Amino acid sequence: MKIEHLQNKKIVVVGLGVNNQKLAAHLKRHKIKFDLVDEWRSPSELVEKLDGYEIIFRTPGLPFFSEAIQRVIRRGGKVTSQTSLFFELSPCPIIGVTGTKGKGTTATLLARILEKAGRKVWLAGNIGLDPFDFVEKLHSDHIVVLELSSFQLQDMTRSPHIAVVLKITPEHLDHHKSFEEYVQAKKTILRYQKKEDFAVVNYDSEVTRGFAKLSLGKVLWNSVESSVKPGCFVRDDKIYLAREGSEEEVMPVSQIKLLGRFNLENITAAIAAAQAAGVNDIAVIRGAVAEFEGLPHRLEFVRESGGVKFYDDSFATTPETTIAAISAFEEPVVLVAGGSEKKSDYADLGKIIARSKISALLPIGVTGPLIAKAARKSGFAGKIVDRPFRDMKEIVAVANEVARRGDTVLLSPASASFDMFKNYKERGDLFKESVRGLK
Repeated sequence: MKIEHLQNKKIVVVGLGVNNQKLAAHLKRHKIKFDLVDEWRSPSELVEKLDGYEIIFRTPGLPFFSEAIQRVIRRGGKVTSQTSLFFELSPCPIIGVTGTKGKGTTATLLARILEKAGRKVWLAGNIGLDPFDFVEKLHSDHIVVLELSSFQLQDMTRSPHIAVVLKITPEHLDHHKSFEEYVQAKKTILRYQKKEDFAVVNYDSEVTRGFAKLSLGKVLWNSVESSVKPGCFVRDDKIYLAREGSEEEVMPVSQIKLLGRFNLENITAAIAAAQAAGVNDIAVIRGAVAEFEGLPHRLEFVRESGGVKFYDDSFATTPETTIAAISAFEEPVVLVAGGSEKKSDYADLGKIIARSKISALLPIGVTGPLIAKAARKSGFAGKIVDRPFRDMKEIVAVANEVARRGDTVLLSPASASFDMFKNYKERGDLFKESVRGLK
């Protein structure tokens, strides 16, 4: 599709968030006329405002199954998005990465591998550029690596050339009506693939394993539990790449800088996707993986002070991601957890806290007491610092007092950040700033 095909259509852009700001600027550059709806007091008011438009560009924050959007569809209007338009305009292959967590890490590592192999790569999404920052610079021999959320996927009618599906766990249930709706949104990444396309699917999750049958393309697996073929897997603390009829060792796990089983899941997915994109040089893959230090706020090592190590895992906004972080450590851990409410169930996290090497728990924010309650209910025998905290500086100071030489202090909140902080980035940055200020 060419952008000119939007000429003389009655178009409205709904919501002027970060994504749609770039879209609106692109439409203006090409002299495409459109209206903007950025405020509405009720669903019925939005329904009225969208009446009569042929094409509606939906912001990802407006649920696809909202009454306003569904009414547009019922009367024959076209509901699309910035992401959908980018897929139509891109002259080069797109690798899409979806999953509940790990999208940014996987996409970034994959981009590094492709760059090391000599490809011109554009990394886009939450961790990279906005696609409309570079859409006009693309050539057919380039490649785009793009993070795709469930919000973006819901109204897509195209799938990427290479679709990467990471583990999927309950998330964004304040946006989706159910976990099943969330899963169905994720499945869109494979639903429109063709025979010449590729799907890289997490084999270790029963939920994602079933995705494979949706793709008409070639399926590659990634696993940390099974020797999958074709694809990438971990066996005996080594990473292997399995091609048709053969397997080759990539590297020992000990050469990887990232901690945790979940990062092995991300790494094996990135390697399998690189193979699908035509990277066959094991030395190139090994080099890129060995050099990769991860992303900020994802189990990020901050510093060691007085024999105590400090890790920033502020990106962990669900119980599942905090459980994964805890499992990455063998030494005693002082856990800082809690934040704003996301309607999460902390029972499993409480059990892990009670059974693992957590020596102390600092519950913070609205959900901190809920996490502490779940830990106590599961028989946690360690220290729980039940007290209000003014700010992150105080949290870090108390954690440092509680920790002993050889311990690790881990900020892994299992919750969103909006009660005390602007977002997870501010929370993590303030944690790192406070840790670096310790004497």
